[in-house]
Amino acid sequence: MAGRRQILRGMGGMAAALSLAGCATRLPAQDAAGTPVAQVSATGFAALQLGGMVRGSAVAFDARHVLTCAHVLDAGGAVTLRRGLDGAEAPVLGVVRSSRMDLAVLRVAPGFLEPPPRATDAPQSGEAVWAAGAPGLGHTVARGVVEAPDAEMPGFGRGFTARMPALMGYSGGPVVDSNGTLMGLTSALPGGGGASLLAFLTGADLGGLAAADRQVFVLSIQRASAEAERLLG
Repeated sequence: MAGRRQILRGMGGMAAALSLAGCATRLPAQDAAGTPVAQVSATGFAALQLGGMVRGSAVAFDARHVLTCAHVLDAGGAVTLRRGLDGAEAPVLGVVRSSRMDLAVLRVAPGFLEPPPRATDAPQSGEAVWAAGAPGLGHTVARGVVEAPDAEMPGFGRGFTARMPALMGYSGGPVVDSNGTLMGLTSALPGGGGASLLAFLTGADLGGLAAADRQVFVLSIQRASAEAERLLG
């Protein structure tokens, strides 16, 4: 049973959204081999590109739709997805944004990605989790542990926090449990401070590369799924 909900605030400045403009040369499928995030990295994951530049990540919701964080799309431009398994690209055919949380639902050609199984229960404190992403530089898979099982971050939604070495470029990507079940979407750094600005100026998440772990807010897949179903009508 979940304990008291934690309300997250940016520490020392705005929270940092985990998106980054860059050209990711590697996708997580290779790094994920042998981990619980391997299956979704190969068949349900895509790097999200705006104008040919990788901005973040996305994960399959059903045969025709994928989920990502809405802030990943803020830069504007034509949206394409680059599939984790083979690097194949596909255009996004439609976008619906939520006004309730940091979520966007993207329409794609049927069968481009396969949706992973989704969790129906909240995580437990100390539970191991794995995330996949598309950073411009650095590891594409991160392992961590659940910190606060029930957390709410104003402007981003409700989910949980984990301690893990996630990097800019993981935004919108999957976070799974030890069985490979989708638990949520990597969304933001509650105590990000100047992390976004530094990454923008250098083209690399230097703070994340230097850190053993960091506090990461994960948007709950139960809440994201319910909102996606509402948006799709």
